Amino acid sequence: MKKVIVLCICCLVSTFSLAAGSIASLENFVSQNNYSQAWQQAQQLAKANEGDPRFDYLYGLSALETGNYNQAVFALDRVTVNKPNAIRPRLELARAYLKINNDQAALREFREVLNLNPPATVRNNVNRYIQAIAKKSRDSKKWIIDSLVSLSAGYDSNANFGADNSVFDTPVFGQVFLKDESIKQESPFTEVRGQLNYRYITSDDQNWFVNTRLGHKHFQDASDFNLSDFSIQAGSIITAGKKQYQISLHHQMLQLGGESFSRSLGVESGMAYELEKDRIVGGTFRIENYDHQQQNLRDARRYEISGYYRFDTGDTHHRLDVLFGHEQPDNEAGKHHTHNGFGAGYTARHAWNATQVSFFNVQYQKRKHRATDPIYSDKREDDRLLVKVGHSMQLAKDLSAFADVGYIKNNSNLDIYTTDKAFVRGGIKYRF
Repeated sequence: MKKVIVLCICCLVSTFSLAAGSIASLENFVSQNNYSQAWQQAQQLAKANEGDPRFDYLYGLSALETGNYNQAVFALDRVTVNKPNAIRPRLELARAYLKINNDQAALREFREVLNLNPPATVRNNVNRYIQAIAKKSRDSKKWIIDSLVSLSAGYDSNANFGADNSVFDTPVFGQVFLKDESIKQESPFTEVRGQLNYRYITSDDQNWFVNTRLGHKHFQDASDFNLSDFSIQAGSIITAGKKQYQISLHHQMLQLGGESFSRSLGVESGMAYELEKDRIVGGTFRIENYDHQQQNLRDARRYEISGYYRFDTGDTHHRLDVLFGHEQPDNEAGKHHTHNGFGAGYTARHAWNATQVSFFNVQYQKRKHRATDPIYSDKREDDRLLVKVGHSMQLAKDLSAFADVGYIKNNSNLDIYTTDKAFVRGGIKYRF
């Protein structure tokens, strides 16, 4: 009996080893561009391995390169369902759609690739394909539009990010009593947001874009702090080999409690470089004029330098950010409102399966104000920490549900500015 069990175990181990070895051999054929041999082997392995994203990708690519386009579409589509953030399979799926003359489906996949913020070399390839599609027919377009609408509801423990207490002792004025609107106010809220992105492909290595964002958050128990925002960014992206350059103008308007709160107008330039597969480093430089609509002393010119490094490990996407900022007041009397700042952050996004994605984000900011606070006769220094986790679930092709929870803590050497808040939110998103 023991011999039979041992024999069965050996057979199972041999079977698994053979399957793994066969897929490795298939991968070797593909890496050598020996697609004819790869396609023959892929067909033999299909029955036992269909549904495995690694195999489906190799099968689909082999089918595509040997002229079996319908089989390529089916296999590569399975990969994009199971690995929605994988760029290469989606690119190959778009190519397969082109081969069967389904240009609209190909454009849809190219749009998804651009939404994933691909490396410069990939963006260049996408632009070239879109150019080729546009030349085939008058009905084909060199522009891409995508949009998104989200509805959500939640709870905020400190809607106005106000102080914990109403009375503070200060060295200049003694006891200070805060107005109600300056004290922490908790409230449930509802929020609606929308975005519209437009891209126009002018050549293989250049495209123009216009991105717009619009949102409104309504606090049920703190309506004075209802927040509306609108932003627009327009510019151009140029690729050169593994390098990607971007320059753009941006404008933002905020309303608080139904009244104009602030406006900003600026210019931004950036560069990204593809170090190797799935590893990109980049940076941006931004200058903007900040116009506070309610207090002229807060008007300032802002300068910001930031950098990032993003990479993938398996099904997890990582991003590290660092930021340095400086503010120059328009009026010297408002210098105490401006600050020099430093920030760092980390984001991880993990795809559990075809429909479930989770994320984790942590940010730290250090702000040192540039002049003495008139109430405390001391320069304000803040340390702010934000932690946020969330999860999204695909309900249908263009519909998803999401939920997130977060916490923000602001510590200050001036106790009137020390506060914190927690928030939770859930909602749905629909992409057009």
